[in-house]
Amino acid sequence: MNVILSIQQVLHVSSDGYTGIRLADEQLVNDVVFAWIIGMFLLFSIVYRNNFRLFLKMLQDFRTVKERQSLFLLASNREGFFRNFMTFQTLMLITLALFSIARIQGSIPPAMSERMMFFALLILFGILLFYYFFKQGMYFCIGYVFTTPQKYKLWKSRYNAVIGVWGILLYFPVLWISYVDGYHTLAIWLFIILFILSRLVIIYKLIRIFYKKSDNLLYLILYLCAQEILPLVFLYEGLVYLYNFIETSTLWH
Repeated sequence: MNVILSIQQVLHVSSDGYTGIRLADEQLVNDVVFAWIIGMFLLFSIVYRNNFRLFLKMLQDFRTVKERQSLFLLASNREGFFRNFMTFQTLMLITLALFSIARIQGSIPPAMSERMMFFALLILFGILLFYYFFKQGMYFCIGYVFTTPQKYKLWKSRYNAVIGVWGILLYFPVLWISYVDGYHTLAIWLFIILFILSRLVIIYKLIRIFYKKSDNLLYLILYLCAQEILPLVFLYEGLVYLYNFIETSTLWH
């Protein structure tokens, strides 16, 4: 009799029938995030397979600065799709990384419903997307005022190449943070280092493309303030606002 009662307690058998053992909320969030990452990786695999020459062109643009005749040029609409997907992949992986880091640091409740989780990811992705378009708008304004269309086009192609390669490398820290137990601090530092390196490569390409004479130093300082400092301040303020919203809103408690 005691054995039967113990089995009933374990299986949560009630008058309504078998209800099973409820999956932990934290484990549910981990599974959803991991499935999202795997889905992104599968999409990237398909895009890579169908746009292999554009992938090689992206690597070529990442390595070089000068404009060269490329053997890998395809139709502009296909190249635009590839570029937009690589940017979307980068923003999505940054979203998942920041979301996982916030959970590790305790800024986001470990147990939340699927609806609240998707809501938080959507808000975070929206902030990053706004940050990205804000920077692109400032790139366009500065390029239109201070440089020629040819150099601006060259700069954009190199910038997009850096963003695409950075997005591919982000799979390593994101998978580590979201799925591997332990050593999360190392994964977070890897994420930060990749971000810093991507900014340094972008600044290096900027100097190689635009910095020709000493009087261009003013333009370089303008770029650093307008493109690398001010947008990060806005992004930081947005993330702080999101954190305060989560802390004060009754939807999360």
